[in-house]
Amino acid sequence: MLTPVTATTFHRPMGVGKTAPSLVTCVSADGSEVELVVKFAGGCEAGIGALLREAVAALMAADLDLPVPEPFLVKVEADFVATIPESNERYRLAKRNAAASCGWNFGSKKLPAGFSTILKGRTIPQALMPMAAEILAFDTFTANPDRTVENPNCQSNGREFGIFDHELAFRTEGVLFWKPPWEKGGINFPKGQPDRSRHVFLDELRGSEPDFRRFGGAFDVLTDARLNEYRSALPNEWIDDGGDIGRILEYVRALKQNVDLAITNLSEALR
Repeated sequence: MLTPVTATTFHRPMGVGKTAPSLVTCVSADGSEVELVVKFAGGCEAGIGALLREAVAALMAADLDLPVPEPFLVKVEADFVATIPESNERYRLAKRNAAASCGWNFGSKKLPAGFSTILKGRTIPQALMPMAAEILAFDTFTANPDRTVENPNCQSNGREFGIFDHELAFRTEGVLFWKPPWEKGGINFPKGQPDRSRHVFLDELRGSEPDFRRFGGAFDVLTDARLNEYRSALPNEWIDDGGDIGRILEYVRALKQNVDLAITNLSEALR
């Protein structure tokens, strides 16, 4: 579910920004190696809480058959941190974040060659429109605001997508005017949203009538037993007093119970 590995070789920072996710070779208990994009807790504003949301969202997306890279738990140790070069400010930032993150961190398998970021104005192939609609639904239902025109957090090779970066998902407490997506008024896509707020797929999906039957049916897999497996897969240091994970899993349970209403509201909002 969340394979534990140990960071061994630092390659380079990936992208920009204060989180400084980095490309790292990691090794599992059986000695096999895997190349991961690692997000260090020390680089996240919410620390391990961000990693907890990353992990739950990735597990949930995988169970819903959405194109999320395989997630991993990445052990960062002081010996690894010492090997990170300080070639420029991006490397120095990655090293500072790693040094503040000894213990368990979140990693996702690097997408293969041929994937590139979805750029503004690029037309989505017709064959990918159903998956684009399901990704929009997933982000809407998990309150993930971080897959926008300005910051897609999504790549494609023209035949499939890869979605990543879910550290802001499930953050609903204290959000002004937020309502669950299954309640009346819980989904709204106002016109004129800026690129930093508008979902990357909204423009092409607005006015369409996607078929969400497969997506809605996939929620059947999210049983109480399965959600308990999510909890058991997380490191104890991420769970802390259990408050955050308890609230997230309770929300997912409520979403599953009301997914048909949420889909109805989403379909109406897209018309």
